[in-house]
Amino acid sequence: MIRTVTGDVESISGRILAHEHLQIDLSAQKGPANKVGAGEEDAVVEDLVAAKALGLAAITDLSAPRWGRDPAALRRISGRAGVKVVCAAGFYWDPFPEIALESSVEEIRDAMIAEIEQGTDGTDVRCGVIKVGTAREPNEPAERLFKAAAQASRATGAPVITHTSNTGQAAWHIRVLEGAGMDMTHCVISHMGAAKDISELVEVGRCGAFMGIDKVSFPKGPTNVELAGLVRDACDKGLERQLILSSDVARRTMLQRYGGKGYPTVLRDFVPMLKERGIPDTTIEIMLRDNPRRMLTFAK
Repeated sequence: MIRTVTGDVESISGRILAHEHLQIDLSAQKGPANKVGAGEEDAVVEDLVAAKALGLAAITDLSAPRWGRDPAALRRISGRAGVKVVCAAGFYWDPFPEIALESSVEEIRDAMIAEIEQGTDGTDVRCGVIKVGTAREPNEPAERLFKAAAQASRATGAPVITHTSNTGQAAWHIRVLEGAGMDMTHCVISHMGAAKDISELVEVGRCGAFMGIDKVSFPKGPTNVELAGLVRDACDKGLERQLILSSDVARRTMLQRYGGKGYPTVLRDFVPMLKERGIPDTTIEIMLRDNPRRMLTFAK
């Protein structure tokens, strides 16, 4: 079962972008451009319709509470675009909200469970994934969030997706989540496209987690050429069943209407680059269909 903003579905048959933002507001700490809100809804729908023509069936919005997440808008966007949308529970980490600073692991866990099982932000929209992350160096509030996420995942079956600010944080993510009982085959360690060497992906992959190559066409960081080479090397190492591809659209200027590549970029721009590097169509579909579907399916 996969939990979407319009209800639970048994499965999703098409391509899935599992690390995106359809509504987000990080303007408080990163400037006014770092926002996709009500004013951009039409542009978001346009991009999703374009991506749907390339096989997109579902998309995961990983915006956190209090930082632009809008479940009602996500449900509306899903209906307008004809694309399934998954909403995220969890809490942001830069800066940490009061609940992370003042509450126990159990209290944070219960808040996550409520958003997964009951609804969120005054709506009956239930979340289908848990998002947590680290900004600079992992610390005590982050540890509480990660432990709570693992416990909420165990209680509900929901998957966990983490944010790394650098790939060196991945080992900490794994250690804390595993220590709290997380099934790492039901978890994504994100932003691993920043790895300097394929050996980093091999090491993270040992725990069984999915790894996000999820900043395709992103304004900063590795180029698409570098990312395509990393994906090829990872496939050569047998890691294709642990890779998640996405673009992490997180500001209005990344939408096509405002001059960006938009949500279609993975399917339109990146897939041909993978084919040029000899990656078979069947392997590409494993990364775009099978892996995110398996990851988003609630554990029993």
